[in-house]
Amino acid sequence: MPEEQRRQKLAACSRHRFRYIPPCTPDNFWEVGFPSTQTCIERGYIREEKKPGERLRRRRPFCALFSPKSSQEPS
Repeated sequence: MPEEQRRQKLAACSRHRFRYIPPCTPDNFWEVGFPSTQTCIERGYIREEKKPGERLRRRRPFCALFSPKSSQEPS
């Protein structure tokens, strides 16, 4: 088979490769293992807030299942 005909045949068979370009992998996708905490903060995986969130208060007080010992009658 002549060289020119061989190139044309190869181009005709592998033309689909030029139609679809696979997406690029995300940054640090192929890194194996766990990154350090500092690295995670730099990459934006962990967000540290300067001011901690406000603690939530109960709407109604917690109901104790047992009564206090002082209210029990001695037997």
